[in-house]
Amino acid sequence: MTPSQLEPPSPPTPGTITRLARTLRGLPPAERWWGPGCAGMAGWLKRAALSLPPEDLTPRFRALLAKVREGEPVLPDEAKHHQYVLVRGMLGDELPGYLLDNVQRLERRGLSVREAAVDTEGLLADNVAVLREALLDAEHFGRTVVLVGHSKGGVECTATLALYPELHHVVRAVVTLQAPYGGSSIAHDLATTPELRRVIDFAFPLLFHGVSRSVEELSYFQRQAFIQQHPYPAGIPTVSLASSRLSRRSTLYPLQRYLHERYGYQADGMVTAVDAEVPGARMVRLDDMDHAEAAMRGLPGLGRYHPGDVTEVMVALALETR
Repeated sequence: MTPSQLEPPSPPTPGTITRLARTLRGLPPAERWWGPGCAGMAGWLKRAALSLPPEDLTPRFRALLAKVREGEPVLPDEAKHHQYVLVRGMLGDELPGYLLDNVQRLERRGLSVREAAVDTEGLLADNVAVLREALLDAEHFGRTVVLVGHSKGGVECTATLALYPELHHVVRAVVTLQAPYGGSSIAHDLATTPELRRVIDFAFPLLFHGVSRSVEELSYFQRQAFIQQHPYPAGIPTVSLASSRLSRRSTLYPLQRYLHERYGYQADGMVTAVDAEVPGARMVRLDDMDHAEAAMRGLPGLGRYHPGDVTEVMVALALETR
């Protein structure tokens, strides 16, 4: 028997989850925290708004959705004149099938579609720069753009137009799907609770090569500061989807229940419905959709919506306004 055969085998390299668990165990105990969390913060923007109440498009949405489900066309003729830039939300790069049905549906309708190359765990400023380049490209080739952003992606769409008003003429319309425009209760608690903050500070870089500050940017404090300095401009045709759901059949039920029982918030599991309302936007409000259903196909019998159907109808609604 050779010496190499006598040597014990090398231990396997620990996986990511194992390394994360060891790292967290090695940290000093987090401060015990019994603060108010984000109690009373949801809907701050709506309470402060001085504008007229938004137009409720929910009945129109349901009517068009019924047509789409029957295979009837709902997009106007002008739809083929624009380019559609879809923007992923937080962790979108990590989720198989994320926005796949949304993109494929628009492509099957003969539309020009591209996904913005944003870093879904990156900072707002970096992703805004990516969207600005996409708009500049469209301007160079004489095209107009419809921006479609899900979750954090919707925040980045609106931020780009708030920061670069000279590009408004390039954008035909904006669609936000469950975007935490006013802030995210879940992100706020993750960023401000000591016992949770250390998880994102270590898990985000280790598991997703992300920046934990990208979560903090969706807290109420930071969204308030940004919106006060860079309000969403008027005059851009915008349609926003706000949703909520409280159902054991939802994969996000634990988060829905947390927000409902701790704060009394009606949420889709990640965003409270009232915080998804963009000032000046025409609104679609659903009380039976969780945060994943607008961007990912669910298991049969668990979800009520198909992402492609939702996207097609929302785009049709956005193009009805000039």
